[in-house]
Amino acid sequence: MDCLSRLNIIKRIIWRPTVEILKEEGLDLSDLKKPDLIIPQTRVKVMENRISYLISLDGQKTGFYADQRENRFFLSTISEGRRVLDICCYSGGFALNAASGGALDVIGIDTSLPALELAKENVALNGLDPQRISFLRQDATEFMKAAVSRNELWDIVILDPPKLAPRKKVLKSASGMYRNLNYLAMQLTKRGGLLMTCSCSGAMTQSGQFFRILQGAASMAGRKITVVRQAGAACDHPIDPAYPEGAYLTNILLRVL
Repeated sequence: MDCLSRLNIIKRIIWRPTVEILKEEGLDLSDLKKPDLIIPQTRVKVMENRISYLISLDGQKTGFYADQRENRFFLSTISEGRRVLDICCYSGGFALNAASGGALDVIGIDTSLPALELAKENVALNGLDPQRISFLRQDATEFMKAAVSRNELWDIVILDPPKLAPRKKVLKSASGMYRNLNYLAMQLTKRGGLLMTCSCSGAMTQSGQFFRILQGAASMAGRKITVVRQAGAACDHPIDPAYPEGAYLTNILLRVL
């Protein structure tokens, strides 16, 4: 904090520590809080990939998942003329990029009402056609099961769930959740379509099990998958070889047959 405060380009610092996790790491928080550096502000406007976003600093984590920046931009380059489904859309990052990239129809699904309100504001902020991009508050699993029962299909499906395996000790149960979510998502992807599936759980990424889970999901769904693209966090999230735990985000683009 002291080092950051000495940089002239830093206008404000908002410190939102997860105390329990920091304590697990053996960090002493007593000297980390600097009230004079913390300027209360609930919303800010940012721009990423030529798309403007209102973000809530009271929202999840930092209020915006900047680590997916390059993956969102890539999605915009393959969305033209496609029907796109964004599962666990939060404030609409992937959905907005798809719409900006010329998608015919985009729907985002999330359980957080504040996040969806932001997403809708972001649609208006960017002058996008609300007839082509919409958001629905619903549990991801319930929505996908209902859509499967209606035989609905999308050209591109994005599945970016929250951190399901925050610790190694819950990796086994989280693996089942990842498999079931991807099993449903694959059924909603038209044959020959694309599924962009993600895991932001460091325990999952570092375990090397994600591909095996995806193959298990494909077998359950009676689908064949091939990897089109494999990526992680954006380039401003460098990985130190001495700290392999820094590799936490997995973003896999699959062709589903």
